[in-house]
Amino acid sequence: MKKLLFIFSICFLSFNIFSQNPGFVRTSPEWVPFHVDSVQAKSYATVTNPYGSAESFRIIMISYNVPPDWEGVGICDIMLCYGLGVDTAIATYPTGQSQIYIYYSKLPGRTGSATSTWKLERVSNPSQQSAPVTFGVTTAPIGIHQISTIVKEFSLGQNYPNPFNPTTKINFSIPNSDYVSLRVYDILGREVKVLVSENLTTGEYEVDFDAKGLSSGMYYYSLRAGDYVSVKKMVLVK
Repeated sequence: MKKLLFIFSICFLSFNIFSQNPGFVRTSPEWVPFHVDSVQAKSYATVTNPYGSAESFRIIMISYNVPPDWEGVGICDIMLCYGLGVDTAIATYPTGQSQIYIYYSKLPGRTGSATSTWKLERVSNPSQQSAPVTFGVTTAPIGIHQISTIVKEFSLGQNYPNPFNPTTKINFSIPNSDYVSLRVYDILGREVKVLVSENLTTGEYEVDFDAKGLSSGMYYYSLRAGDYVSVKKMVLVK
């Protein structure tokens, strides 16, 4: 009986090891900020080898969406960095976790957002693979959404809801591409939050403001774009 139990345990452990899938998890935020004047942005991930010995894994790009005026997307695994446009990377990984990254490249001044989706598979058994993982970068401040590209004049809308707790939305419009600053100040005029500090193209935008960590009271928000300046007040009630 003990011999049968021993054989069963070995078979169970062997089945468990060989039936495991490798791990592939993005460790960077869903959207990584990509400064307008920067030429490269990186989004990191962790590859987990659960097999007890070194294994070869293949990372494959399933799809991508990159602005046409950007240079492209690439990958750096634990062995080397591949050139832009290479959609498959193979390397041998030690047991445990290893870090890799996806990178995006553009010329200074280019704006937009880009994504690419990748999966990881075991070279010796491609059926053992990870779920797809998507990596994104954007030149737009996180939490800002462009609503329209047709705008005739500058405007700064009243936040809504107002009063609010703890989140609210702020709309503004700019009739031409310009450097835009949207900042929040307390009743004493002290800056408490920078919502936008970026070059934006013509359009109407909506920005999310999360006042978590701030005290109840009146706050002011100021929009500056070129020679245009507008200030409005809002009330946080907790």
